Amino acid sequence: MAVHIRGQGATEYLVLLAVVLIIALVSIALLGFFPGMSSDAKITQSSSYWQSASPLAILSHSISANGNGTIVIRNNDASGTLTMTAISIGSTTTSGSYSFGSGETRNINVTAASGNSGQIYDFAVNITYTSAYGLPSKQYGQKTLIGKYI
Repeated sequence: MAVHIRGQGATEYLVLLAVVLIIALVSIALLGFFPGMSSDAKITQSSSYWQSASPLAILSHSISANGNGTIVIRNNDASGTLTMTAISIGSTTTSGSYSFGSGETRNINVTAASGNSGQIYDFAVNITYTSAYGLPSKQYGQKTLIGKYI
């Protein structure tokens, strides 16, 4: 009695592997062909992070090509009034004393590195503040602040 062993399992495995590789290559190619889409996704992720950051959130931001900008900051902490004393955007620090009650928002003028209009900026953000209990504190952003120069 002769036993015939076939290579059908190995063939099916190779075909499935080829299909997975083709799908991966197509996905990578699409990301390469549409670079604007990947930067828009990064901007959206950054914006979502900063809008929910605590204790101080950045609700919106715009920076002009000359580096001057405006950010809208909100106190997301329910414990009381916070006093922001400085905000570092990239390598530039803007100092001042801005008090925020719980849920209060303020427009703050800031400076950052300059760039070209329409170009993407990507800055680390650190905020120095005094807590409601009078303790000096710092908030380090886990994500960078990403947007387009206006």
